[in-house]
Parts: sequence; C-alpha cells; structure tokens
Amino acid sequence: MDIKLVRKTIHWGLLVLIIVFIITGFGITRYRIIETITFGLLSKPISFQIHSYLVFPLVIFLYLHVYLTWKKKRKN
Repeated sequence: MDIKLVRKTIHWGLLVLIIVFIITGFGITRYRIIETITFGLLSKPISFQIHSYLVFPLVIFLYLHVYLTWKKKRKN
C-alpha cells in the first residue's frame, strides 16, 4: 500500500472529523442556529451524541497524523 495515499487519507479524514466536531459543538451550544442551517437535521441531542462519539476517532486520527508527519520529517 502506498504510504502517500495513507497519509492523504489520514490528513483529509482528520480535517473532516475536526469540521464535524466543530459543527456538532456549535450544535450543542448554539443549537437554534445549527438546527436552522441544517434544516432540523442536527438537533441539540443528536449533536451531543455525534460529538460524544467523535472523541475517540478524533484522538486516533490526530495521533496518526502527528506520528506520520514526525516520521516523515525524521526520515528526511
């Protein structure tokens, strides 16, 4: 498997996770705005549930991102 493809997948996956994490965080605190923007798709309880479930994948992707970046810079 190509390591560049793995790195890109992890970097883009981390970006998507962070964006969803931020949106669901706003869905918890500013739920009326987020409900309006998402046409009722993200209510306060759903945002809280998604936000809670994203903690573990976010930590894993962040760890992999830092590890692969550090490994690449150390190799050079």
